[in-house]
Amino acid sequence: METKCILSLSVARTLLSQGCKLVDVDTSSKRAGKLVFVFERNEFFDQRLAELSKVEER
Repeated sequence: METKCILSLSVARTLLSQGCKLVDVDTSSKRAGKLVFVFERNEFFDQRLAELSKVEER
C-alpha cells in the first residue's frame, strides 16, 4: 500500500471529509511536536489533493 503524509490539520480534515482513507497519525520525525497524518494514496486521493492545491493557489 502506498501512503502520503500530510502535515496540515486543515488539509487532513478536508481530505477525510471528502472520503480519503486515513491510515495512521504519528509524530513528525522532522518537526518536533508536530503530527503527521498518513493517508492511503490512490487515484481518488491524488485527485482530491490536486483539487485542494488548486484552491490554495488562488
